[in-house]
Amino acid sequence: MAQFLRHFSSPPMANEDEFQSPVEPSQQSQDCVSESYLIGFVIANIVGLKYYSGRINGREMVGLVREPLNPYDSNAIRVLNTRSEQVGHIERTVAAVLAPLIDSHTIIVEGIVPNTRSNSNRFKIPCQIHVFAKLEASSTVKSTISRGGLVLISDSDTSFGLSEAVVVKEQMGKGDKKSVDKIFKLVDENVKLKGKLVAAEPPREVIKSELFAHQKEGLGWLLQREKSGELPPFWEEKDGEFLNTLTNYRSDKRPEPLRGGVFADDMGLGKTLTLLSLIAFDRYGNASTSTPTEEPLDVEGDKIEKKGKKRGRGKSSESRTRKKLKPDDFVGTNVSQKTTLVVCPPSVISAWITQLEEHTVQGSLKVYMYHGGERTDDVNELMNYDIVLTTYSTLAVEESWEDSPVKKMEWLRIILDEAHTIKNANAQQSRVVSKLKASRRWAVTGTPIQNGSFDLYSLMAFLRFEPFSIKSYWQSLIQRPLGQGNKKGLSRLQVLMATISLRRTKEKSLIGLPPKTVETCYVELSPEERQLYDHMEGEAKGVVQNLINNGSLMRNYSTVLSIILRLRQLCDDISLCPPELRSFTTSTSVEGKNKTDTYSYFWVHSLNLCAFVKQM
Repeated sequence: MAQFLRHFSSPPMANEDEFQSPVEPSQQSQDCVSESYLIGFVIANIVGLKYYSGRINGREMVGLVREPLNPYDSNAIRVLNTRSEQVGHIERTVAAVLAPLIDSHTIIVEGIVPNTRSNSNRFKIPCQIHVFAKLEASSTVKSTISRGGLVLISDSDTSFGLSEAVVVKEQMGKGDKKSVDKIFKLVDENVKLKGKLVAAEPPREVIKSELFAHQKEGLGWLLQREKSGELPPFWEEKDGEFLNTLTNYRSDKRPEPLRGGVFADDMGLGKTLTLLSLIAFDRYGNASTSTPTEEPLDVEGDKIEKKGKKRGRGKSSESRTRKKLKPDDFVGTNVSQKTTLVVCPPSVISAWITQLEEHTVQGSLKVYMYHGGERTDDVNELMNYDIVLTTYSTLAVEESWEDSPVKKMEWLRIILDEAHTIKNANAQQSRVVSKLKASRRWAVTGTPIQNGSFDLYSLMAFLRFEPFSIKSYWQSLIQRPLGQGNKKGLSRLQVLMATISLRRTKEKSLIGLPPKTVETCYVELSPEERQLYDHMEGEAKGVVQNLINNGSLMRNYSTVLSIILRLRQLCDDISLCPPELRSFTTSTSVEGKNKTDTYSYFWVHSLNLCAFVKQM
């Protein structure tokens, strides 16, 4: 086990943060959405209809998505329907005016097609583009649009009547921040979820531990979500067609059921074991009451072994009694009928291994560690495993790799552990996991909402829950109404989360755990420790103040967290501070260095400290 854990401790402590955007555009966008109001609309054509298969109806809401990397027009604005299918583009002259305002987060735009019969035109269709902006920016926006040759209409045009199901102009009001914090509580009260959960027993051929009652009910819910053939929320069958009641989109094709969701049980309630029980059903479809055979766990021997094709070798958990699969069991190229990809931070890898060792029958599951420079590049090899474990940072590195086996493969299931890691939808690791292919997708986190309801958007993008996986739809249907105190935003979010999420907390009587006890212990430092700590604290305050003065604090939040970590380590034991750093902190001056140089010098030694700790 020690050797295995060292294999995963090689990345720096802040490695996951390296793939977060320095300034989170999603947060800027969220602020703009919550504080903006409708200043008017412009009429533009959606062009290029004949080049795309996306279908659109009258009085339908459409998604408007910036496409700055378009090789033909850097101002391009894509038009998507509710099914995320491209319909066309906003005409160039209009896009050239609106794109810079969108990119600078000055405006938010939403589109509605007219309530006319002109939709039969094969080449273009008119669209009403609603423009939202903050109060203080409204004058600038209006003048910019006017100088661009566009007409901003303030009064609603009856020929562009909106569907009653789509309310674009929301009433202004102060948003109730407490509503976001109480989403799951309201869902539980209104839907009475407890009474609907059906317990399931895990396959005893794999799971040797007895699950608690709440874990069995959680397993039953996970299985029900994956097998569900029901229509997604806000869809209904009407007159032989399928209608999205929020966007007014109609289709004769039944929308795909959402096989997955948000597993949001509180920390410490055994989510990992519940998920392992779910994976066990891939091998043994029916629950068994047989008693598992106990075998001694030989980590160094046969459970962890070298295996893999170069680009190198990964570590694998090899099965002794693994059921052999025939080539016919796989349908199509790079499509796995059994493999689950688990993505998590490096610090959580050991928890998965511990759970596998403690709760599964020896040899019942085959596990591959997709991590490090020697990981396999063979898709077919990954198909041989039940579980492939990897990290967010590993996938972020491979975003631009065309031959990445993880990207080539169509997984049976993808599980994002600590899914709040992707709350910034613009971060590299968020983009790459959302593009991965799988028939079942799970976002697992005990804290699905950290900063606000906009955190949920990135989870919708990963789950591919249309239309909420399109940012403009999320902003219009959920974010803005919720932020402005409109009850429709809250009710929509409640319906959404009640359908696709499950959350139980330790305080609920269902769990039956003792109350949580928090004890604060104060550390008395020795004179030597106090001198070193005070000096380090002074240096740290200088670094943070410099970041504040430069306006770069939010771009370096991982650095601030690292500073706090170093100070905590000094409180534990002075031996955690190597001589190089100790020499630096006890020096009285750093001559010949400006503030930036001092900052860099300080963190070179901090990185040395990080390396020193990992060697212990």
